[in-house]
Amino acid sequence: KVRFHDIDVSRSAAASRDSKSKALLPGSKNRSRQKNYIHNSSNNAELGQAKAINKELIDAGSAQEVLDIFISKGGAKGTAGGNVFNSVNFSTCLHRLARFVNQHDHSHNHKIKKGTQPTIQKTHTVDEKRRSVLSDPRTAILIAALSEAIVENKSNDALLFNNRELANLGWAIAKLKVAPPSNVYPVVRSKSFFQHLDATNETKNNTDIIFSSIEDMHQDILMTAAKVRREVLEVAKERNLLKTPAERAAVKNKWIPTLSQLSGKLLDMIATKVLGMLKDFNSQELANLLYAFASAGRADLLLFESLSDQLVINMQDKSKLNSKDKRLRPKPQEFSNSVWAFASAGLRGDGQVKLIEGVADILDHDNGAIVQDFKPQELSNTAWGVATLLAKRGSEQVPSYKRENQAALRILRWVAKSIEERVEEFKPQEISNSVWAFATVGFGISSSAVQLNTNNEYIYLESDSEEADRVLVSRVLNIVADSSMNRLHRFRPQELNNLAWGICRLGCNGGKMDQLFEGVGQELMKRHSYFKPQDIGTTLWSFATFEYFDEDVYRSAASELTLRKSRSFKPQELSNTVWALATAGVIPQYADAFDTTIIPKAKRPSLSEVTSDPITECFAAATTELMRRPHEFKAQEIKDVLWSLSKASIRHPGVFKRVAEHLVGSDADFENGILGRGMDGFSPQGLGNLAWAYAKQAQLAAAVNESTIGSTGRLAVYETSCLDVGENLVRRLFSRIAETGIENIHRFKPQDLSNTCWAFSTLGLLHNVFFQRVHQEVIGRLLVPRDSQAAVIKFKAQEIANLVWSFATLNVEASSMIEKFTPFIVQMCSNDNGEYTEESIARYIKRQEVANLAWSCAVLGEYPDDLMPLLYTALFGKVCKGDPDYLKKVYGDDGIQKQTIMTMFYVQMALHIEAPDLGLSLPYGFPSGWQESDTRTKRQKVIDNETGSTMLQITTSKLQQNISRTLKKIGFDHRIEHLISTDDLQSEYGISLSSINQEFLSLDIANIDKMIGIEVDGPGHFVNILDGDESDDTASNNIGGVMRIGKGKTGWEFTANSQQKINGPTALKHRLMSHLGWKILHIPYFDWRQEKDGEDYCRRLLSDL
Repeated sequence: KVRFHDIDVSRSAAASRDSKSKALLPGSKNRSRQKNYIHNSSNNAELGQAKAINKELIDAGSAQEVLDIFISKGGAKGTAGGNVFNSVNFSTCLHRLARFVNQHDHSHNHKIKKGTQPTIQKTHTVDEKRRSVLSDPRTAILIAALSEAIVENKSNDALLFNNRELANLGWAIAKLKVAPPSNVYPVVRSKSFFQHLDATNETKNNTDIIFSSIEDMHQDILMTAAKVRREVLEVAKERNLLKTPAERAAVKNKWIPTLSQLSGKLLDMIATKVLGMLKDFNSQELANLLYAFASAGRADLLLFESLSDQLVINMQDKSKLNSKDKRLRPKPQEFSNSVWAFASAGLRGDGQVKLIEGVADILDHDNGAIVQDFKPQELSNTAWGVATLLAKRGSEQVPSYKRENQAALRILRWVAKSIEERVEEFKPQEISNSVWAFATVGFGISSSAVQLNTNNEYIYLESDSEEADRVLVSRVLNIVADSSMNRLHRFRPQELNNLAWGICRLGCNGGKMDQLFEGVGQELMKRHSYFKPQDIGTTLWSFATFEYFDEDVYRSAASELTLRKSRSFKPQELSNTVWALATAGVIPQYADAFDTTIIPKAKRPSLSEVTSDPITECFAAATTELMRRPHEFKAQEIKDVLWSLSKASIRHPGVFKRVAEHLVGSDADFENGILGRGMDGFSPQGLGNLAWAYAKQAQLAAAVNESTIGSTGRLAVYETSCLDVGENLVRRLFSRIAETGIENIHRFKPQDLSNTCWAFSTLGLLHNVFFQRVHQEVIGRLLVPRDSQAAVIKFKAQEIANLVWSFATLNVEASSMIEKFTPFIVQMCSNDNGEYTEESIARYIKRQEVANLAWSCAVLGEYPDDLMPLLYTALFGKVCKGDPDYLKKVYGDDGIQKQTIMTMFYVQMALHIEAPDLGLSLPYGFPSGWQESDTRTKRQKVIDNETGSTMLQITTSKLQQNISRTLKKIGFDHRIEHLISTDDLQSEYGISLSSINQEFLSLDIANIDKMIGIEVDGPGHFVNILDGDESDDTASNNIGGVMRIGKGKTGWEFTANSQQKINGPTALKHRLMSHLGWKILHIPYFDWRQEKDGEDYCRRLLSDL
C-alpha cells in the first residue's frame, strides 16, 4: 500500500475477489434480503455506523467534505467500501457529490461549523468544480469501490442496492458527466433480458450495443476498477518522487480515461439491475433514470421502452386517485424529464408513443386540473421534447403516428393555453422553447400554407381542429410578443433566435410582430459579438423571411462572419447568413471583387478593401469555405450560397466552377470515370435554384463595367458561362440536373419548373427528355379540375411567362401548352364581373411578362383567340385608348423596355401575316412615348430583365466578312447587313406596323434583286442538345472549346458539334422572311469550320436553291 492523500490504495482489488463466484440476477429474493438487513439486522452496530455515516454525508457542506468523509470513515480501505459503506452510503455519497458539483456557488448555502468564522470563498463555474472533483484521486477510488460494491457477492446484504439507490446513482453519474457516450464506448447489455425478445428488435440490431453474460459484465467491472486503483497508485508513486508542488502538479491524472470507462460500465450494470426489478420503481425514480441515461448518452430502446412502459402504468394508477389532492397527483417533472429524455436520446418506439399518450391523458384528466401544477419550465420542456420526437420521425407512415399526432396536439394545446393565461411566469428560455416547439411541428399552421411550401423539410402536425388551433397559436404569439417586448434584453442570443425563427415558421404577421422583430434587431445590434454563428445565421434568415429589412442590423450581424472566423462557422450558418443578406437586398460595396473572368486583376478591389466592408467580407468568407470544404455542405446549403451570389448580383466564377467540379467531376475526373458527388439531396427547388444561379451568373456579365467580353447579347451569355466554368463542365452539370429532375418532375412546384427551364434556355441548353416531361407535367396539372385539391398550387404570371418563353427560346414544340394556359390566365386577369381591364390585368401580370408571352406565341405559331387580345390590352390598353402615361401609373413602371419594343414589332408582323382575323395592331405612333427612360443603371436593367428577345444587334463578325469575300469570288452579288424597316414593310408588302420608321429586321448577306438571304449563324443562333444521338461522332466530342483573346477582349471559340439546332429567335426570323418571299439559306459556324474548300461549299449551298 502507498500513502496518497490519506488513501489506502489496494494493489489487488480484483485479485482478492472470487472471480468464479456466481452472480445472481437482481430479483425479489435479493430485495427481500436487503430489506431484512435494513430492518431486522442482528448487527445493530454496523447499521448504526452506516446511519451515522449517512447523516454526516447529508450534513456535508461541499464536495471536498464528502470525499473527506469517504476517506476518514475507511471507505477507501480494501475493496467495495472496506465493509464500512453500505449501499445507502454509496448512493448518498455519489449523489451529494454530483449535487455540489452542479449547484451554483452561494455563500449562504455553505454550512458553517460552530465556533468557526465564515470565510469568503472564490466562486467557481460548474465545469471548473466538475474538473476539480474528477481530477481528485479520492473520486476515482470512490467510484472504483462503488463499482466493486455493486457486483459484490449477494451474500452481503448491506450491498444490495434498492430502487431508490440505483436511481440516485444513475442520476449522479450522469450529472458528473464522467461516463462516455455509446458512440465512444459501446453500451453493454445482458443477454438474459433478450431471450424473450424478437431477434429483429431494433435494440438488438444496434451497432452501439454489445451483449454479454452478467458474469462477464461483473468480471469486466472488477478488472476495470482494479485498473483505476492501479493507475492512481502509479501516479501517487510518481508524485512522491518529486520535490516541488509544481512538479507534482505536472504529472497527469492518467486514471481519468479508465475512470470514464468504468463509469460507463457502472451505468450499464445499473441498467441491468433496473430491468430486473422494474416494478419496485416509482414514477420519479423511473423518470430520473430516463433522464440519467439520456444525459450520459448511454440509452437504448430496450431500456427506455421498459422504463417508459412501467412509468405509464404508474402514472395511470396515480391518475385514478383524487386529483384534488396535489400530494397524490403525478409530479409534472416526471413527465417533462421523461419526454425530454426520449427526445435527447433520439429514441423512438411504441413505448415512447405510449408515454406521449399517457402524458396527454393526464393533462386532459379532470379538464386539465393538473396543468396548473406544471411550472413553466416543465411545460416548455415537455413541448420541446414532443416536438423533437416528432421531428425525428422517418418519412414512412406508421400506424402509431396518428395516435402520437393526436396526443402531441393535446399536449401542445395545454402548453399554449398555459402561456396565454400566465405568460409573465414564463422565463425567456421557456417562451422561446415553446414557440420553437410549436413551429417545429407546424402547430397552428393552416394546411393551405403547408401545400404552398412543399419544398422545405418541415413537418406538419395535421389537426382535427385546424382553424381553432390557428386562432389559438396566433393569439398566443401576440401575447408572447407583447410580453417579450419589455424584456428582450433578458433573452439570450439563442432564445432571440428561436423566438424569431418560430414566429417566421408559424407565419404570424401584423399585430405586435413588427415591433418585436425591430426589438430583436436592436438587441442583435447591441450584442452581435455575443451571438454564436448559428444564432447569427438563423436570426438573419428569420429577419429576411419575415421581410424585416434594417440594413444596419444586417451589417452589424454580418460583421461577425469574417475571413478570420470563417472556419469556425458551420455550412448552414454560412449559407443562412448570405441567403438572408441577398434576400434583404443588402448589397456589398465591392461586388466585383470576385470576378476573375472578365475584370482584370488590376481593376479588382484589393483584400483590404474587401475586408473594410462587412457585407463583401461576409460573402468572401462564405464562398471561401464552400470552395475549401464543399463536401461538408449539404445540397441545400450549396444551393443557397450560389443563389445568394446571383441574387445579390455578385459574380464569382471561382466558386461556381469549384462547385460544378465537386458535383459532376472536373474534365480530368470525367476522363478517368470519376463522376463527382452527384445531385442526391437536391430538392426540386434546389435543382431549380442551382440552375438559375448558374445562368444568372453568366447573364450578370452584361452589367459589369470594364468587362473584357467582346461579344454582346445571347452570345455574350454563352461565352461568359464557358469562360467562368468551362463548356463541357457546364453541359455535364446541366445534364445531371435534367436527369435528376426527370425522376422527380411530379414534385416540382411551378416556380421550380419555371426556374429550371429558364436557366436551360438562357444558356442555350436543351435536354429533350426533360422538356418533354415538363410539358407533360404542366399539361397534366392544367387538366385537373379547378376545384380539385390538387389544383390549389396555382401558376404565377412570371412562372407561366418564363415557362412558355423557355420553350420558345429553345425552339421546342409545346403543343397545346399555351392553349391550356389561356383560360387560367384569363381567369386570373379578370375582375369580379368576369371581365378584364388594364387594372385587373396589372394585379396579376407585369408588362414584361406579357411581352414575353406574346413573343412566345409568335415563335411557336400559336395565337389563342382569348389570349392575344388580353395581351394587347395589357400592353397598350383598351379603356385608356392607348395612353402610355396612364398605363405607367397602372403598372407602376417607367414604360416598356427597349427589348420589348423590338419584340412587339416581330409579334405584330407575325400576327399581320399569320393571324389577321384577330384584328390586333400596335398603337399609332408606336413606340414614341412608350419606351422607358434611360435613368436606370445598366446593372438594374440586367437584374430586372431576365428574359429578352431582341434580334437587332448589328455587328459584322470576322466569319461573316470571310464568307462575304468567298461569295464575291464565286460571283454572288450581295450586300452585307441588309436592313428592313417598318416603312419598307408598309411600302413593299403592305404590312403596317408603325407610323414612325423603325429598322428591326436585318439579313447578314442579301442579294436584293433575287431576294436571297444568307444568314451566317454563329453559336448565339443555336441550342446545344444535351441528350442527342450518342452514335454521332461529334456528339461525343469532349474536347470542348477554347478561350480566345484579342485586342484586350476575351471570348470563347465553341466546339464544332452537330448536336445543335437553331433556336427560337432564329426560327421566327426565318419564318417571317420566308413570308415576305425571301429564300433564306443558313451557314452554321461549325459547318464552315469543317470545310476545307469554302468556295465549293458556297457553290453547293447556292445550288440547293
